[in-house]
Amino acid sequence: MTAAAASPAPNTLPARDALARIALAGLAGGAVDFVYASALGLMSGRGFVRVWQGVASGWLGKAAAHGGMGSLTLGLVTHFGIATCMAAAYALVAARAPILYRRWWLAAPLYGVVLYGVMYKIVLPLRFPGAGGWHGLESVADVASHIGLALAAAFVLSRPRPQ
Repeated sequence: MTAAAASPAPNTLPARDALARIALAGLAGGAVDFVYASALGLMSGRGFVRVWQGVASGWLGKAAAHGGMGSLTLGLVTHFGIATCMAAAYALVAARAPILYRRWWLAAPLYGVVLYGVMYKIVLPLRFPGAGGWHGLESVADVASHIGLALAAAFVLSRPRPQ
């Protein structure tokens, strides 16, 4: 196969294909963090529904706890929307630095640490004053979850385009 016949790099895809890959990467990365957050909620006694209502509280405040399946759904949509934005950010930077596609297994863990820092040092403290401190093993697990999210998203984004 000649170089001309090879699949284009992920960063040279038509816009529709690129958006579809970003959406799939957001779902993949979001699924990793979904499993982690759901398991953490169950282990801490908060329960599955309460975890995702907690995410919806970013929009609804304390009313999310009484929103039933509606606030659960809003929390899930918000979670996967954020994960898709995280995947899109990786794709945008990788379009300018294609090594992030070629060496995704090295770049993604670093990106996961950045995602953790943004989420726990900026986003959560803005929404919940006092949130975001270091809590030992729980924080290590939070970092690992963000690394897993970034690995899943970068893996999807770096795959060659099917012919």
